[in-house]
Amino acid sequence: MRHTNQAPLVLAIFILTQVLDGTLTYWGVNKFGLEVESNTWLVSLMHAMGPGLALFAAKALAVGCGMVLFATTSFRVLAVATGWCLGFAVVPWLVLLTAFGNV
Repeated sequence: MRHTNQAPLVLAIFILTQVLDGTLTYWGVNKFGLEVESNTWLVSLMHAMGPGLALFAAKALAVGCGMVLFATTSFRVLAVATGWCLGFAVVPWLVLLTAFGNV
């Protein structure tokens, strides 16, 4: 497999992306309110458990899924998931928090 040597790096970037998304989401919902989060499942979980615990649980689940992808050598899927999270979660939070949050 030609991607095997890059797979640990992709997994590490995936995990870092999940940590960034969780941290930025926590900061964003504390600054702007839960309404700023577009994931309705996550908002429901935050209402039920509180933002910190809900985000920890969601990100732990995401990392677990990433580990399954890694263990089953689904490296391309893991790379796509990493890019998706960066593009649709981390970057929008950075833009929002930079524009309106005095980062």
